[in-house]
Amino acid sequence: MSYVLYSARNSYERVEMISVERITCAFNEAAREFRDSGEYQSLACGHASTEAAHEFIRNVFRTHYLSAHIVALCFAALPSNAAELLKENLLEEMGCSEKEKPHSALLVELVRGIGFPENEVDQLITDARKRVAIFCATRVPVATLRELCLSLLLETMSFEFMLSRCSSEIATALTNHYSIPKAALLWFELHSEVDIRHAEEGVTVIQDYLNFHEIPDPLFDQIAHFTLGDNLFVRHYFPPVSKQRTRSKIAKAQAQRIESITIYQLRIPFHQVFRHALHNREESDAVIVKVTGSDGRSGFGESLPRSYVSGETTETMVARIRDHLAPKLFRQTFAPGWETLEHLQALMPNWTRGDNVETTVVAWNAAFCAVELALLDWSLRVDHCALADLLPPARFEVVYSGVISADEPKDAAALAKRMARLGLHQVKVKVGTADDAARLDAVRKAVGDEVTLRADANGAWSAGEAVEQLQRLAQFKLSVIEQPVPAKDLEGMKRVRTESGIPVMADESLVTLEQARRLIELGACDYFNIRLSKNGGITGSLAIAKLAHEAGIKIQVGAQVGETGILSAAGRTFAAYLPALEFAEGSFGTWLLAEDLTYESVAFGLGGRAPLLKTRGLSVTVREDVLERLATVKHEVRG
Repeated sequence: MSYVLYSARNSYERVEMISVERITCAFNEAAREFRDSGEYQSLACGHASTEAAHEFIRNVFRTHYLSAHIVALCFAALPSNAAELLKENLLEEMGCSEKEKPHSALLVELVRGIGFPENEVDQLITDARKRVAIFCATRVPVATLRELCLSLLLETMSFEFMLSRCSSEIATALTNHYSIPKAALLWFELHSEVDIRHAEEGVTVIQDYLNFHEIPDPLFDQIAHFTLGDNLFVRHYFPPVSKQRTRSKIAKAQAQRIESITIYQLRIPFHQVFRHALHNREESDAVIVKVTGSDGRSGFGESLPRSYVSGETTETMVARIRDHLAPKLFRQTFAPGWETLEHLQALMPNWTRGDNVETTVVAWNAAFCAVELALLDWSLRVDHCALADLLPPARFEVVYSGVISADEPKDAAALAKRMARLGLHQVKVKVGTADDAARLDAVRKAVGDEVTLRADANGAWSAGEAVEQLQRLAQFKLSVIEQPVPAKDLEGMKRVRTESGIPVMADESLVTLEQARRLIELGACDYFNIRLSKNGGITGSLAIAKLAHEAGIKIQVGAQVGETGILSAAGRTFAAYLPALEFAEGSFGTWLLAEDLTYESVAFGLGGRAPLLKTRGLSVTVREDVLERLATVKHEVRG
């Protein structure tokens, strides 16, 4: 969602106060959407399993345990008369008003009353704290603190409003159908009909906030739609991870068909030529896939085929999707969220396998990646959630490396200096050409000794040449050498690892899960470079990452040169999810591309740092007018 920013001229125009009825209507609609949801109905009618009911309680805990912290932030942004109402709410949340216990303590009593062991209670508190930390590290689609706090106020007060209407019914269901003792449900009792006063005061607080900050109608509508839409309460109380854990049948009942697939071949100019030992590139040749379901929603995926890696070309990949995968897709149904990911995991071996032994294609991984990401983007939007809900982040940001192509030494040094000024602490340099030593010397002098320097030969050397070259280049303090020998020479790679003294990373040698196993069996490398487009999207990359983790292989999440914000966003979420990550590449955005396809900027910032992405689908919004304009070829297939 991109918000319209209003000009300075508009800020001086008188803004009419938004009515209480209008705010109440927005809250009523969000509450109605929740009560009508299959998840709520299943819980309230006693059709959910006991474990599903307990998981619901866990998510109530995670959502509300630290809600006072959010209210405090809103209070700081409301220096007006209604601030006293918000202050009273805050004090009650903290247990500093009347004779109530802090609401956080009531939640602890709730989970203890159900019988959760102390170690699980401690884990829930940790989960709640991590939720706040991740929220603070996630890019939000608002321009100012004023708008952020409005969104927080709307979300916080909408929960008060919804709970005042639903808590009694929920508590009754938990007692009657799931044997949860009434004494444990005091938190729900306090938020039931007896708490309607708080809900009404919340509406007053929001109206006063809108008036104080002179927020115009269109901006209120946009923020209210973004904050309260897409079933806000289901997203918090029944997130996809919980549905997968409790094996809900609701999602399967919502399965839909894909009605059309559109394939776009792009040509996006680069700001400068990118060179390495195997290829020179002046523009992006990304392939975008758009799937549209029977509900009218669409999802977008992307990949960039490389003939010298997986054997796919743009033309063969497009033909594969159009003639082979599309007919298969039209015969399938896809349920939201986890179910689609699990379905794709089952389909991947067959959908990526080469057609016959004569084919030059190692695996149709790029074709699968584009289709898989489009399906995930679509199915997650159907489920009102993001890829980060399926792959919860293990870190609060992703730090990217700079990459320098096989440029003339002086040009490489100039780029390295810009990277140093930007604060990048990790830089990779392409090697495998006649002037490697001069280029690395120029880069090392430009960035100094504190920057970690890696090299990538793209398979340019034989094993003997690699050992000899790396002995010459050791003076530049290389931390890793990536793909020193041709992709098939795994024994040669092992020799380089043994004789050079420099850790080795596999890239072009690592396309399939079987190749990953072979590299591990041989002890041929120290690192895997996992790239979504090369390794079969999220599905294939997760499988290889799991294998690497079990074998003690370190991981770099790489990128395709020229990827747009679609693939970069998916790569960001994947990189943030991995429990151990050594290096990350990509998210160059308009640092490299003359123009990107997404409203949201995915480019990393100072120090190579980039925030988490967690809105809907892949968490970027495609500018379809730009996509249509940049496409050189467009194919549309209908089921």
